[in-house]
Amino acid sequence: MASRVSLEGVKKAVFFPFQGKNWRMKVLIGSAIGLANYIIPIVPLIPLYGYAGQIAKRVLIQDEDPELPEWNDWGQLFSDGIKIIGVMLISMLPGLLLVFGGYFLMFGMNVAFMLDPNFVNSPESVGPFLLRSMTGIFIGMLVMMLGMLLMFVAGLFQPPALGHMIAKGHFSAAFRVKEWWPIFKANFSGYLLMLALMTGINMGLIWVTYVFYFTVVLCFVMPFALAAATFLMSAIRFSLIAVTYRDGVRKLTEG
Repeated sequence: MASRVSLEGVKKAVFFPFQGKNWRMKVLIGSAIGLANYIIPIVPLIPLYGYAGQIAKRVLIQDEDPELPEWNDWGQLFSDGIKIIGVMLISMLPGLLLVFGGYFLMFGMNVAFMLDPNFVNSPESVGPFLLRSMTGIFIGMLVMMLGMLLMFVAGLFQPPALGHMIAKGHFSAAFRVKEWWPIFKANFSGYLLMLALMTGINMGLIWVTYVFYFTVVLCFVMPFALAAATFLMSAIRFSLIAVTYRDGVRKLTEG
């Protein structure tokens, strides 16, 4: 039986991209697609996330340990990638709107007020300007903090939603909260472990790429390191999402 996300299963869930047949070529292709994202934004991320979804499918549908699949069936990669990115954007949209709204309140109102010709020609308008400025900054900060809180909550619930969508094969499954909530609740500790692992892995990969800033020669390698990190983070994240979801299903049925 495939390993679970636990202290014993972490090695397989995290280091699988460096194992298996032709893993070097698969990582190289994924890194090249990640590099293309710096040239043509967003579009290369679609097959990249679709590929990560294929990793999750192996875990959830075939009940196997994560493994890098072949880079083929690009139509399916784009189809899966659009679904995954769609779920991520929709879940983050309320928080993003509040963050941008708070930013507008903080700075947009001040700019509009300063462009008012009465502000330039009337010294007595300085007082109302400062009052409006401070009020806009305060309210804007509150709105931005609420938006960031919503984004944090969305990030917490994204893994079970994405796992449920991939397991069921339907885009709408991600938003059927009543179906995946018992799975999330049954393996709550596993999801916390997964989030802790992903936070540590992301920080580790980012700091490793920062090493390339230290010398002039290595600076030229920086974009390639970031591209590889982008691919590896997506692959490892979705392997952990899938294994954690599968563990939740097992705990739910066993309990």
